[in-house]
Amino acid sequence: MIELPVTDLRRLLADAERDLIDFLQLAAAWATLHLREYTAPATAALGRALDLPPNP
Repeated sequence: MIELPVTDLRRLLADAERDLIDFLQLAAAWATLHLREYTAPATAALGRALDLPPNP
């Protein structure tokens, strides 16, 4: 069992979501350099896989 106050859990989850959004933005920048024609679909697919809003 792990005891964790709800406020700490919310903060940790928000931090994790921000990290995923930052990762998606870095992946989009990488895709722009390496997958030029496929940047938008590749980034959108990664965003969906991470369950993040579109347009990083």
